[in-house]
Amino acid sequence: MEREENFKNVLAKIRTSINDRDFENFSAHVNAEKFLNDGYGEVTDELAKNCSKFHELYPHDLFFKFGATVLKMYNSKFKSVHLGFINRVIVAYFDKNLVQPKNFLSAPIDFSAWELRKFLQALTSEIKDIKFEKNSALAEVEIFGDNSYYGKVFGRLNFKFEFVEQAGIWQLKSVKNIPELVPPILDMAERFWPSAWDLGIKL
Repeated sequence: MEREENFKNVLAKIRTSINDRDFENFSAHVNAEKFLNDGYGEVTDELAKNCSKFHELYPHDLFFKFGATVLKMYNSKFKSVHLGFINRVIVAYFDKNLVQPKNFLSAPIDFSAWELRKFLQALTSEIKDIKFEKNSALAEVEIFGDNSYYGKVFGRLNFKFEFVEQAGIWQLKSVKNIPELVPPILDMAERFWPSAWDLGIKL
């Protein structure tokens, strides 16, 4: 029981650090760069496996037009670019001096970080279940939006976060239910991210 309460305190600390844009406390339990790098391949595999279906759903998106093999080659070639962009957005999100830019094309990183702030402000999380196994824990967390535009775009998703305990410190390792999360998150991205934003982007 004590272990579960301690772990819940860690989850609460992570949530508070995100809300308060406190990078020091956030990074104590989340190595975002490693977490994203480790999950990139699994996400790519899911996108490739369902490439034909996603092309039917989003025919305007060239990402799915040329098939699974090309998709995987493209993501392999541009992995460092994609992850570099995301990591820079995360850094900008935690920058308390961030100023809202006029539009996406004027400052892609800052604009995306500002939009991320709006999304996170519209979200609430609730712990549904926690399972322990030796030095690991699986936390099932439901994240859902409010009645704002950003909350409605996000909707309601169930995440299964795997943590590992090292030297008494819990660290986020992975998301264990990526296959079930890819379709709704992709749909969210397709509806929210206008293809016009990509024009002239300088990463």
